[in-house]
Amino acid sequence: MDRKEINNIFNKFSGLCTLICLLLVRPSTGGVPICTADNMGDNPFCFPPDYNKDLIPPVEDSLQVHVETYIFEVSKIDDISLTITFELYMDLMWEESRIIINETSPSWGPAGTFMGSTNFVEQMWLPDIQIYKCKQFKKRQIVTDVAGLIIYKNRQVLYTVSTEVILACPMKFSAYPLDHQTCKFLVGSYIHDDSQMYFTGKYDHDIENQRAQQYVIECKELDFNDTFLYHANRTFSQTGFQVDLIRRRTPVLLQVYLTTGLFVVVSWISFIVPPEVVPGRMALLVTLFLVLVNIFNSVTANAPKAEGLTAVEMWVVLCIIHVFAVLAEYAVILKLIQNVKRKESKERRREERYARAQMDQKDNIHLLNLHPDNQTNRSAPHTCAENRRNSHGEELAGNNGHARSENRFARHAACLVQGDGETSLVNNGNKDGNHRSTVMGRGVTDAATKVLRQLHKETKNERSKQVQEQIDRVALYLFPIIFLMFNLIYWPYYLFFIDFA
Repeated sequence: MDRKEINNIFNKFSGLCTLICLLLVRPSTGGVPICTADNMGDNPFCFPPDYNKDLIPPVEDSLQVHVETYIFEVSKIDDISLTITFELYMDLMWEESRIIINETSPSWGPAGTFMGSTNFVEQMWLPDIQIYKCKQFKKRQIVTDVAGLIIYKNRQVLYTVSTEVILACPMKFSAYPLDHQTCKFLVGSYIHDDSQMYFTGKYDHDIENQRAQQYVIECKELDFNDTFLYHANRTFSQTGFQVDLIRRRTPVLLQVYLTTGLFVVVSWISFIVPPEVVPGRMALLVTLFLVLVNIFNSVTANAPKAEGLTAVEMWVVLCIIHVFAVLAEYAVILKLIQNVKRKESKERRREERYARAQMDQKDNIHLLNLHPDNQTNRSAPHTCAENRRNSHGEELAGNNGHARSENRFARHAACLVQGDGETSLVNNGNKDGNHRSTVMGRGVTDAATKVLRQLHKETKNERSKQVQEQIDRVALYLFPIIFLMFNLIYWPYYLFFIDFA
């Protein structure tokens, strides 16, 4: 074998060795170096050939996963869909004990860190974390994912990502707008219990750059009972933070509570308006009632949904009931006024009938005074009693003729004119003092009766007005007291008792 053939064989062998070395130290699909401790080269780290990304890193105890969350904004709180949206950075750190570290590599940074590519993530084991009640987890992208991978010399792996998280929050709106809400951001493992993996955490919130929301936002540590979850006879570890949401009440207090409360106070002014001013008092109360109904419709449309009535809806409903009660009080007064007018109308009709009867009687007397039958009076010495008996007999006999009626009328007139010792109304053609005294006495009696009736009517009207004024006076003190008692119950209940419950 000559020298040239030996060189060819050597070159082929060298190429084969180079190919084997390249295969041993080749990057995987994600660019992760795979090697052994003997052929690491200048790589700061590599994974062993038997690395399996589906297996949890072996540790003596359960694997610790540290979660750090930096909230730079709570961008949206939706009372309708019951969600809260976070703009945050999430850092996950754990120990990957299977990494082979080359401490002499010049690629390590001053702090003993190596900035790896996010392409490494595809072939690395990652914690199977879940965010409880997470509806959307969206990583930010510009050119590539806004994420990073850092590997430490002590085999700690840090994976950081910028994301938008939409979290479901079980909000209760029974006390709206005096409500407090609590949302919990919980991170844990989906499949590994606390015997295999446990979580620790830390959080921070950039309050200075937080945009204004309808709530005052405050982040707090989780309660101890929230750091673990017991399910299917297994205990799962979890970490995170708690967000307390205290609603800003000033807008609703000014827009709803103040206006409706003032409307209730204005309704009390109707108590000092005279009941006779029906258009003014009725227009005031009906207008307030309709405006409150319109406010209630607007509040119902804009308020979040609750199991029953919210606090603001309860307030507006009770204000509507209060104004309606004031309107009902005025309706009672109008009913009293109507009853008085109805009695006056009946009394007026009675007086008209009485006056008509008096006029008919005077007309009859006038006809008697003008009757010309004096001969009959002188020639018929009948007494009034006899005339009455004869008249009664004629009636019993059935005298229905015109002549008989005139004869009976003449005898009756003679009786009234002549007199027989009984009370007579007039003397035939005699203008003496007895006639004048009788007529004057009747006129005085009628005038006195009219005066007494007028006084009685005025007394009844005055008594009715006093009753109406008494009702308004009682209502003027009763309704504010009722409204004050309602406020003394309403505000402590929704401010303190609901939160405690």
